[in-house]
Amino acid sequence: MMSLGLITDFILVALLAVTLFYVLRLLRRLGELQKDRDSFQKLIQDFTTATTQADRSLADLRMGADGVGRELGERIERGQSVVGELQRSSDDLKMLIARAEQAADKLESQLSSSRQGSAAAASAARPSPDPATRAETQKAAAQDPQTQALLSALGRIR
Repeated sequence: MMSLGLITDFILVALLAVTLFYVLRLLRRLGELQKDRDSFQKLIQDFTTATTQADRSLADLRMGADGVGRELGERIERGQSVVGELQRSSDDLKMLIARAEQAADKLESQLSSSRQGSAAAASAARPSPDPATRAETQKAAAQDPQTQALLSALGRIR
């Protein structure tokens, strides 16, 4: 029969062959793992580059937004000042309209009283009022402070 040493040598050779087979498989897998590790490192580098670029873009966007925000704030302030000026002008115009209405009412009452006086004079067969009386009526109307204010305001508007 075979010697015990030879049997153990065959068993050892078989075990070494199996070990060699598994070592070769392990080496292939380690090679694949090394390739995957390299691609993973490249992916990490690309991700780092993209993150850095996104941070720069975000900082630029913030700076742009701050500039636009300041410009928008300035425009809002200018708009509010224009609205305030328009409100003041509107108030001034309302006051001028009220004064003009008062002056028109006053002139109308003066005209109606002068017409009544003319009608009474015509019925009495008196001659019509002379130009001096008309000039005095116009002069009195011109000396009225409300009329003067109205005329000066209308002159400033033109």
